[in-house]
Order: sequence, then structure tokens, then C-alpha cells
Amino acid sequence: VLGLRRVLEAGAARAAAGRTLDPTSRAELWSRHEAACDAGEDGYRRADTLLHLTIAELAGIPSVVALTAENRARVNAWLDSFPLLPRNIEHSNAQHEQIVTAILAGRGDAAEAAVLEHLAGSEALLRGFLA
Repeated sequence: VLGLRRVLEAGAARAAAGRTLDPTSRAELWSRHEAACDAGEDGYRRADTLLHLTIAELAGIPSVVALTAENRARVNAWLDSFPLLPRNIEHSNAQHEQIVTAILAGRGDAAEAAVLEHLAGSEALLRGFLA
């Protein structure tokens, strides 16, 4: 599940950064990032998921959206098994900003690298709680 997540989400970020996004798509991506930043602990997981799914949508490959949504449901089932920590949310939001900024700047390499760094942190957290 985690390996597939790396492939899907890093590839989606690279693909999204490689596209010419219209103003509506650009605004939606930034709005999803802001929504995650503004979400409290109760709404954070949903806002986080919507941001990640928006990136998949912006990749412009419809099958990636479905695969990402299915994969994300599995990841969320694990993430829901332990509490959200404010420090982790802050760190995640900072990483999201790097991802979103790289996509909006059209920097595919940076977007992919930022996603991989973000997912490595999530994976370490999951392994620590689920071990």
C-alpha cells in the first residue's frame, strides 16, 4: 500500500507540475492547501485527503485519481488508528506548501521530491504507531 502510494502520488505531483494549469485549477489547489492548514484535528484528515486527491486530479490522468482514492482509503484506515498530533499537522502543512508551490511553479522534480519526503515522514509515523 505504501509503495503504491509513493508511485501514485509522486507521479501525480510531477505530472501536475508538468501541465499548464488554468487559473481555476491553480486556485483550487491553493484553496485545498489552505483548507488543510485551517482544519482542526477533527477535520484535518478529510482536508488532507482532498488536497492529495486534488493533486491526483490535476495530473490529468483519470485512472490515477481512482487508484489514488482507493489507496488513500487504505492509508486513512491506518492513520485513523492513532491520534493526530498538532506538531505532525504543522509539519505536514509545511510539506504540503512545498508540494503545492512546486506544482504551481511547474517544477516537476521539486514536486516529486517534496511528495516523497512528505510520504517518508508519514510512513515513519505509521510504522512507529503500528509496530
